Amino acid sequence: MLGTRGVGKTALISQFMTSECINAYDRPKDVPSEQSVFVMLNGEESELKFLNITNFKTEMEKMPLPDAYVVMYSVIDKASFQRAEEYLARLHDQDLLRGRPAILVGNKVDLVRSRVVSPQDGKCLACTYRAKFIEVSVGINHNVDELLVGILNQIRLKVVQANQENRGSSEGSAHWYKSRGVVRASMKARQMLTWLFGKEDSKFKNCENLHVL
Repeated sequence: MLGTRGVGKTALISQFMTSECINAYDRPKDVPSEQSVFVMLNGEESELKFLNITNFKTEMEKMPLPDAYVVMYSVIDKASFQRAEEYLARLHDQDLLRGRPAILVGNKVDLVRSRVVSPQDGKCLACTYRAKFIEVSVGINHNVDELLVGILNQIRLKVVQANQENRGSSEGSAHWYKSRGVVRASMKARQMLTWLFGKEDSKFKNCENLHVL
């Protein structure tokens, strides 16, 4: 789980561990960096281990490759959104998103009057990096369960996809690669087209559906 301090990563992981609402705006103390939760989905139980990353460069180099990336920002903090974009760009540039789901999470949507990052901005960023997108509020337990189930669902879907595409892996590799500059240009183009036409294509809509790839 990636994100700047204060976006709610620790609180979100703690919320995953319980069905009760917690005080998400009081920073939890003595919380381990790695926590596990068991999730039952479609009759099959899986264990999800969440690792709270505070230093991208040093910690990512030491840890084994995860099954998914959750990149989190606060909708009331523009700088945290910009840092989320940097994290996604790094993951893309290092080819770490190949075969692994990435989910962009906007937290603190309950603080409506303080919002500075729109849902449209979040969807544009997620779609640019072929990530999924969801807005949550850990403070009022909004969409937290949906996110937890969605993370597991995306991991399973990626495993199925990988098994199906083994035969055509070389073609898929050629199609996947883009330079960082092209990706950023693609994001700007998408934002402009969405603004001009006022509608979203199917891929843009699907970025919020955590039950499909």
